[in-house]
Amino acid sequence: MALIGESDSRPGLIGYEETNKPLYSEIEIESTNRILKEYEQKIPETIFDLTLNQIVEDTVDMVGNFSNEYLLKVNEVNLESKLYGEDQENFFANLQKYLVAFMLYLGEKNNLLYFGIILVILSIIIYFFNISRND
Repeated sequence: MALIGESDSRPGLIGYEETNKPLYSEIEIESTNRILKEYEQKIPETIFDLTLNQIVEDTVDMVGNFSNEYLLKVNEVNLESKLYGEDQENFFANLQKYLVAFMLYLGEKNNLLYFGIILVILSIIIYFFNISRND
């Protein structure tokens, strides 16, 4: 058994005993530093980095897959509520489940961003209808 110190008789961990030598080899340290440097240098992609075509395509994909992905979130919330014993079937409990599922859906990927784009487009359309309806 390895001893911690000459004056201390308690047994230490078996294995690496020398305290002056590094625990990892130089190659492992270099590869770890290189991986960390690559990870730190990655610049996250923002909306300003995307082209208009990509933004429109992602927005259309979000609208097209909304029902499937939203139903998956609703099922996830239902399963979690059953897990915690919250099997109330009144109006407010169901409303809460659907709102929580919608918030979970918006928090996934960039759905919140594309939902905002849809709301802006919808508000512009409503504005034009309001202008054309004025007497």
